[in-house]
Amino acid sequence: MSADTSATAGPQALAGLRVLDLSRWVAGEYATKLFADFGADVVKVEKPGEGSLTRRWGPFPSDVPDPEASALFLHLNTNKRSLALDLRDAVDREVLLGLVETADALVESFRPGHLESLGLGPDVLHARNPRLVVTRISAFGQDGPYRDREATGIVLQAAGGPMNATGAADRAPLRKPGLLEHYTIGRTAGEATMAGLFGVRRNGVGSVIDVSGQEVLLSGADRRASYLLSAAYSGMVAPRGVRSPHRHGATFTGPFRTNDGFVMIYVTNQVFWNRLVDLAGEDDPQFRERFHGRQTVAGQDRDDFMTYITDWCLANSKMDLMERCEAARIPVTAFMEIPELLAHDHFRGRGAFVEVDHPVVGTLTYTGAPWRMRHGHAMRTAAPLLDQHGAQIREQNKKKTRKT
Repeated sequence: MSADTSATAGPQALAGLRVLDLSRWVAGEYATKLFADFGADVVKVEKPGEGSLTRRWGPFPSDVPDPEASALFLHLNTNKRSLALDLRDAVDREVLLGLVETADALVESFRPGHLESLGLGPDVLHARNPRLVVTRISAFGQDGPYRDREATGIVLQAAGGPMNATGAADRAPLRKPGLLEHYTIGRTAGEATMAGLFGVRRNGVGSVIDVSGQEVLLSGADRRASYLLSAAYSGMVAPRGVRSPHRHGATFTGPFRTNDGFVMIYVTNQVFWNRLVDLAGEDDPQFRERFHGRQTVAGQDRDDFMTYITDWCLANSKMDLMERCEAARIPVTAFMEIPELLAHDHFRGRGAFVEVDHPVVGTLTYTGAPWRMRHGHAMRTAAPLLDQHGAQIREQNKKKTRKT
């Protein structure tokens, strides 16, 4: 296993914290991953025989489903310990409550009310540990008329605002790709949990944190807050496709094919536009004279401009084009494929990737620290097998009980 050079020897920043992860999907598992990767002892509580829902979500090696080889689970659960508990069983519930007594935080993402139906509501948990921070993640929150409604990622993006802000004004809204909304919710849940832990240190009392995925997306980043504020003062909702700053003045953005891939051109003002025109037309004074200094281009002018830039990009390699544009101070970047990223001198030189061994999948390459700090991020172990640490944790629980 290669060392994670982002953390120096010694206890990590969050060493000494214990977090119980009762979630079964991306948001909760990402929230607790943030704690685990910075040194907290995160116990992943999983359903016996099945495990987390993310174990069923690929991709899988050779496209063969295997709950121990899901790329999603392997990513979200590094540095955690796995304990299989049937929370409908009285003995297993007592095991969990024993862990609660020494835990700092518990993160769950059941449907609202399910924890209470198991006899494990916040009142029961706080009776065992008044300092516990309980973070509850759901689609629409723990109360209100929508609390019992379920939502997929696309529903949350639609209800929370990202889709309304994404896409062309004259076309249907677009969903942001992948599982982005769940990572956004998970990041917020992790931040909220940390805030709860600071609160405990300040006043000695735990808390119950209600994280609504829809509210996170509605009030979070990616321009929605500024749109709401603008609408509140102006009385007008900006239509899709004209919201971002780069929609005003000189604008020219989008992916373009090169002779070996793609680049993303992101021209957001007149200065960048002029630099692009001068670089693309460095051997063509007629092109420069026609388009330099233009605030906007439309109709035949735009068609001609697009054709010229398209042909210019196709005549170059993506890395060469990126470097030439960077030298001219134009925001253009190459689209790198994963093998290219892994082999890139800059990322290799910074130790951006780390390797860790997994008993089923073999050696895995992970992205390393999201930020660098002394005693910070470290990749100690790969994601656990289902109930890999069950016997160990139960024995530790028994010893604690005998001592008390």
